[in-house]
Amino acid sequence: MVNSDRKFIRKDKKDNKVPGELFVKGSGLETLILTTSIRFLGKSDINHSIKISIRDLAILSESNQAFLFLFNDDKSLISKTHEWCDNEVNSKVDFLQNIKSEKIDWWINQLEEGFIIQISDILNIPKEAKSFTELLDFPRITSVLIIPVFFKDYLGGFIALLNFSGIRRWKEIDFTLYRIISQLLGTALERHKTELLLNESEEKYKRIIENISDLIIVMDLKFNLEYVNEKIVLNLLKYQKEDIIGKSSLAFIHADDLNKAVTILKEGFKGGENIVELRFKHQEGHWLWFECRGQIFKGKDGKHKCLIISRDINERKLTEKRYKGLFENSPNGILLIDLNGIIIDSNSTIKNIFNLEKVDLLNKSINDFDDIFSYEIKQYFKKIFHASFRNTFPNSIEVQINRNNNTSIWVEIQASLIKQNSNSIIHLIFQDISEKKKGEILEEKFKEKLENEVYIRTKELNNALEQQKLYFDQILKASQFKTEFMSTMSHELRTPLNAIIGFTDLLLEGEYGECNSDQLDFIRDIKTSAEHQFNMIKHILDISKIEAGQTLLNFKHFSLNLMINQVKSGLKPLYQRKNLKFKLKGLSTEREIYADPIRFKEILLNLLSNAIKFTIKGEIELLVQENHGEWIFKVRDTGVGIAQKDFPLIFKEFKRVDSTFVGSIPGTGLGLSLTKRLINLHGGDINFTSVLGGGTTFTFTIPKNK
Repeated sequence: MVNSDRKFIRKDKKDNKVPGELFVKGSGLETLILTTSIRFLGKSDINHSIKISIRDLAILSESNQAFLFLFNDDKSLISKTHEWCDNEVNSKVDFLQNIKSEKIDWWINQLEEGFIIQISDILNIPKEAKSFTELLDFPRITSVLIIPVFFKDYLGGFIALLNFSGIRRWKEIDFTLYRIISQLLGTALERHKTELLLNESEEKYKRIIENISDLIIVMDLKFNLEYVNEKIVLNLLKYQKEDIIGKSSLAFIHADDLNKAVTILKEGFKGGENIVELRFKHQEGHWLWFECRGQIFKGKDGKHKCLIISRDINERKLTEKRYKGLFENSPNGILLIDLNGIIIDSNSTIKNIFNLEKVDLLNKSINDFDDIFSYEIKQYFKKIFHASFRNTFPNSIEVQINRNNNTSIWVEIQASLIKQNSNSIIHLIFQDISEKKKGEILEEKFKEKLENEVYIRTKELNNALEQQKLYFDQILKASQFKTEFMSTMSHELRTPLNAIIGFTDLLLEGEYGECNSDQLDFIRDIKTSAEHQFNMIKHILDISKIEAGQTLLNFKHFSLNLMINQVKSGLKPLYQRKNLKFKLKGLSTEREIYADPIRFKEILLNLLSNAIKFTIKGEIELLVQENHGEWIFKVRDTGVGIAQKDFPLIFKEFKRVDSTFVGSIPGTGLGLSLTKRLINLHGGDINFTSVLGGGTTFTFTIPKNK
């Protein structure tokens, strides 16, 4: 299960470093990390602190119940040592004690490898993992999260978070932060264990201290070193024990840190545990940063001594340095202001915003700069102050700032909350948007001018339209006359053509005797020419009727699949004669369309027969698509294509592309024009794309409800 199904377990990197992004982001988990760190300082009741910490972790992770389990010394048994549950869950005071580790060996194996076990849905728990949930005996459990607690590099126990209110899914960042909380608990428990052992036995104290990853120092009140855990001091600073024991600790502290070191050693540690950051000298001469926590205690000889636990923080310092570089080199101005409104830091870009030096701003209140910090900015700061308690910040604002040199600029101000030395700091970013505002002003002026010009032009167009209406009335009369004339003429022309076509069919069928080959060729030419003339007259008449508004469509619902199959069958001899492939896509299920079936069929036949005519080899494709309001049909071929210069001719009557190949193919130049008009009558539209020698695609639409 471990190797094949990872959705229940997660393993973070073992570098145990807080990601850089957490340094500047304010969040509930970060606040919990901070308060948890502070909670375990000094001589606080560790059991109470642990219970409060797992309560906070459970609330923030939206869990209903939380347990802390710890192993006994030989790890053969594990027991629940601390518990928290919300008001809707019953506490199990004496429950889950002295559980044999072998009963939950699957869980322990995952935790020892550093995995966080997440089970979002208890119904999907793997078979080998059911042992622990069966021990819990909570029928209402829906989700479980198990976080390992390490003492240095070995598993000391784990935190179990239970959810009873539905499937729970955790975010990516949660696991890193949960792991930090568990590390803090592990460190606190480890430290507590160390302190207990110190009180019991000096020898035992030394053995335990040697295995702690932090640098442990014991010195007298004159700063002389009496003890260091030699493995760690060798590993971190490369000193042998004899190189430093008996010497003054001040000899190993950076000169710039001596004053605060002496002060904290003399006074700070007397009132309890305090924290100070100092640089210690490496055996090779460079300096390393350590976070030092100290405590005064009385040794067996009755003399007061100082215990200092020092943690390597060089990685954290590098992160702070990188942040400082980003802070100083940001193209936007940045101010750091405490919750009292006092400016505690600014970057170099702030001078470009306010025209003030950094020294003019530091340690002063924003209320001292009434000319610069306008009423809007101060109100925005108040909103940020109140929002900091809810961790929900207002949106950015755009304001005009009066600079120190009697000029003004527009800025956009954004706010966030960061932690700095355990204090909450408001982080304000000022972005110069003066050019943007200038653009908006110009845009407004342009809009006003454009509206005026549109008004004038509209008036001119209305006058022109009145004139055109007069012309249109005359054109309409002429069009009606043309339509009536074409209708009469087409009837007079089609009557003899029908006779010619009929008689040629009889001759070709041998009704009046056999014809020789030359005679048959002549008769076929006569029939082809007559049919061509007949179709041209039909198209002219159709176009004339459409123009005169005399063409009415007979809309009805009919099977789109059946219609297309009929068209395909009718065209089959044409494309098979040329060895072309015909592909139909997008019509896998039975569909209905609302249109005039006769005219719709004519549209498809015109476009597909055109595609076949102008394709020498390759394929013809009909693609059917639809969206919320319309049908979309695409007829694609791999034919000769159309030159861009000929695009304007495609939908014009009696116009054909001037090329040898096109000229060799019979045609009236009316098919696409008629097709476009029929599509427009349906309320649709048609367009095309083409590459000369690369084929053509015609796309037309038919509304679903006209």
